[in-house]
Amino acid sequence: MSKVPPAEPRPSSDDAPLNPAMKQVRDQSYGPDAQGTDPMDTISVKKDEGRHWPAIWAASAIIGVIVVILLLVL
Repeated sequence: MSKVPPAEPRPSSDDAPLNPAMKQVRDQSYGPDAQGTDPMDTISVKKDEGRHWPAIWAASAIIGVIVVILLLVL
């Protein structure tokens, strides 16, 4: 015994919604003919940069496990 609610009429594009700031607008700034630079050209990563992060994550995980064990035991 499920009732399907009647379809609500969609407002036309000329009707202002309750909140005008939420009116659907299409950005025409960028289209298929827009040109830009490749994001990979702007990357500047030094050799071995960020090499220490796996050790930091491993140490913090070990410390976290130790803290949890101490909280459960004490």
